[in-house]
Amino acid sequence: MRPIGGALRGETPKVVEEGAFDGRGRVHTLVFGTGRKVVDAPGERSGFAGSGLACRLKLIAFCGIALLSAGGAAQAQMSLQQAVLRATQIDPGVTALRQQVLGREIDIEAEKEAWYPSIGLSGSGSSDNDGSDLTLTVTQLLYDWGLTRGKIAEATHVRAQSVAELKLEIEEVTLEVAQYFLQIESLDRKLAQTGNYMAFARRIAGQAEDRARAGVGDNGEVARARLEIARAEDQLAQIQANRSLAMSQIAFLVGEPVAGIVTPPGLSFATRYLDAGRVMTAVRLSPNYIRARAEADEAEAGIRVAKARRLPTIELEAEGRQDLNGGRSSTSVSISAGVNLSSSGFGQRQIQSAVMAAEAARNTLLATERDLTNAVSTALDQLAILQRSEISRERQLVESQKVLETYENQFSAGRRELIDLLSTGRDLYDAQIDAIETREERKKTEYQAAHDLGVLGALIVATAPGQ
Repeated sequence: MRPIGGALRGETPKVVEEGAFDGRGRVHTLVFGTGRKVVDAPGERSGFAGSGLACRLKLIAFCGIALLSAGGAAQAQMSLQQAVLRATQIDPGVTALRQQVLGREIDIEAEKEAWYPSIGLSGSGSSDNDGSDLTLTVTQLLYDWGLTRGKIAEATHVRAQSVAELKLEIEEVTLEVAQYFLQIESLDRKLAQTGNYMAFARRIAGQAEDRARAGVGDNGEVARARLEIARAEDQLAQIQANRSLAMSQIAFLVGEPVAGIVTPPGLSFATRYLDAGRVMTAVRLSPNYIRARAEADEAEAGIRVAKARRLPTIELEAEGRQDLNGGRSSTSVSISAGVNLSSSGFGQRQIQSAVMAAEAARNTLLATERDLTNAVSTALDQLAILQRSEISRERQLVESQKVLETYENQFSAGRRELIDLLSTGRDLYDAQIDAIETREERKKTEYQAAHDLGVLGALIVATAPGQ
């Protein structure tokens, strides 16, 4: 026998035990007098066995490569928070609404310009003795009964509506990305269960073939087992195709290839919003409520604008005149008050229209609050039902697994038919898929409820690792 590495100085082997042939050579176990054992296998001598420096360096290098590979794989995985951030940065709808918000800010500044002096320049010319002249007019608003202030308030509330619409669009993009993440998480679980079921079907097919060769079974059992393998392979291919499509959609939304994803977190929505006070606070901070409230405030400002338009505005006007021929010049300063002469008739109807618009906006605000509160309440009920269903299915899976193990043992002993075993295995697989889909539905309901409340992005950030 060849010398076996690993012996200490002065140690002599006491017993040599020969093991099975492993395809590369026979495995030997060397037992020393102290009771210490050293396994001598050809594969180990050519790899990492032994206590030499070279072997240790190989082991260190191998571990370093493994760690670097694991680190690279981890970096290639994209989290939901990262995907949402990138998707919202490149989404055209979000970009358009950001520009709209900037435009609304300019509208506010434009309404404020009514408080600043306005300058007018005019000229005239003729062939008579008066000649030509230039006239410079400066007009400053003194008092307009709150008309300008009302228009600024209207523009400010319109901007608030645009900001709320921007937040809603961001929530829409966030939900779209999150749904694909949840789908991939579910498909990965289905792939694992389908792989387990395929291994089970192949194992049973092998036993059926052994039974057929031994004359205990027939070829019908083998064909039935192979049919189950084919069904599992088809299911596996379909799941892999769906996963590939979902990954392609994520890559499209984030604008770059994605090698893998991090499992999306649970939002704990039911735990966070069990308290009615927290629900009401979240409702009044939601983008839908803020938009409806801004519309109501805009309508209230519209009433003030309609009332102010019926009243005269007081302006200070300064005028300077310069002759262009003859050297003569004249300057005049005057104060004038402008009155809307048609305000006595139309102005009243404008006020009535503005009042009705404000009443409609207030009712819309109340309806929005009511709908949001009901949506949260309904989501909490659905989550509770799905949670109970998920727990019940998990218990059923445990019992079904025990039944399948019992049936398989009985089949191996010849006390159970193949069709019973395959049917039980298929039932267990279907129950596992149903449990995965129930879990997916619960998480999607949770994400949808957070989206409806306008807190999906905030909860994703709050539940991200490291937060």
